[in-house]
Amino acid sequence: MSPPKKGYRKCSRCDRNRAERFYTPRGRICLDCRRARQRKSARDARVHRTYGLSVDDYAQIFKFQDGRCAICRETRRTNLAVDHCHKTNAVRGLLCARCNSTLLARGARDRVDVLRRAADYLEKYPAWEALGEPRYTPETGRNDG
Repeated sequence: MSPPKKGYRKCSRCDRNRAERFYTPRGRICLDCRRARQRKSARDARVHRTYGLSVDDYAQIFKFQDGRCAICRETRRTNLAVDHCHKTNAVRGLLCARCNSTLLARGARDRVDVLRRAADYLEKYPAWEALGEPRYTPETGRNDG
């Protein structure tokens, strides 16, 4: 490939030729790649702080569920949400946003098989199977009711 034209640089992460304005003065990674890395890092830190799951723990549960929501079995373009029990703080598994927030309202859409899997999910947590042990969210001092 030819070198980038004047006023452009090649990003060392995405290999795209981008205008100089997308870089810090000595930067080698474009602004889009840098922001994506910061978003991922911030999310990983939040998941660890909130649920006590390391990046490896999340990846292990994700792989155990074949990259799919534990209830509807669909894949998503965005990250799956970490679901936990609000009474015991037990991490149950990974769910898509629809199943995590609106399962009974819209998510099941009159699909009996989905509701059966939801019941199975609440009785047998995939996160515990994937990690081989129960995992609980750290106590944060908040009052959950």
